[in-house]
Amino acid sequence: MPNFPHIDALNEWLEDRCVEQWGMIPHGELPGSVADVHAAEVARLMPMGRAFDGFVEHSKRVSPTCLITFDRNRYSVPASFANHRVSLRVYPTRVLVAAHGQIVCEHKRIINRSHHGPGQTIYDWHHYLAVIQRKPGVLRNGAPFDLPPPGVPETAGADPQAARWR
Repeated sequence: MPNFPHIDALNEWLEDRCVEQWGMIPHGELPGSVADVHAAEVARLMPMGRAFDGFVEHSKRVSPTCLITFDRNRYSVPASFANHRVSLRVYPTRVLVAAHGQIVCEHKRIINRSHHGPGQTIYDWHHYLAVIQRKPGVLRNGAPFDLPPPGVPETAGADPQAARWR
């Protein structure tokens, strides 16, 4: 068995081997190989429809601090949706927030199997620009804006949760 750098390379190799063998394996009931029968059948197949959009939807209320909670984690939402209801669409690797039929924002989904300790807060500082315009002092005291002092690398001395939104 050859080695593969990642799962996609293995899948490509397996697909190539299958297609290669289809030409050599005789079809059990019809004349010709599996590849011949497949080629004849492809012409008669119906066109594929729209891809299935598989997500689990939750109705959430955005907190006054522009956050929604899911699986013990908090995700930021644009400030214009504070104290409003939104739709949270949960996919295996991401979460989407929708309101009024439009996608408002997207975050990478954080899955933490441990039930010990608090969840994480994922900020996108762009979501708080409207707040900065009204309250410039929020830059000094707001969690999404916990920036390291000038000259200090972003990871040194920074709050690990605040570093996530950069």
